[in-house]
Amino acid sequence: MEKLRTPTMPLSDIRIRNLKSTDKPYKVSDFEGLFILVKVSGSKSWRFKYRIDGKEKLFVIGDYPAVSLAKARQARDMAKAQLADGIDPNEAKQEDKRIRLEAKGRIFAINEILEPP
Repeated sequence: MEKLRTPTMPLSDIRIRNLKSTDKPYKVSDFEGLFILVKVSGSKSWRFKYRIDGKEKLFVIGDYPAVSLAKARQARDMAKAQLADGIDPNEAKQEDKRIRLEAKGRIFAINEILEPP
């Protein structure tokens, strides 16, 4: 006999706010791979679980409440769009970070040239 899964309701802001820490970290699923990790410290972090090239990976979106439920879902949707284009969301995130840091370094270098000590 086949075991029936109870359908889960998507998360709501009230439910997220009421999540309490325990002696071990735990996950609470939203849907389509998005979940919130409740840490022992009580902090809550959005994660998106996905597969690329047959490997399971995690995409860290950010901490709640700085990243709202709506923004986390939006980030998940953007990551899914990248996956559909064959792009690994984690690699794209690292590349964006590298570009930002490089641009910041160039700005400092230009300021040093323009303003003699």
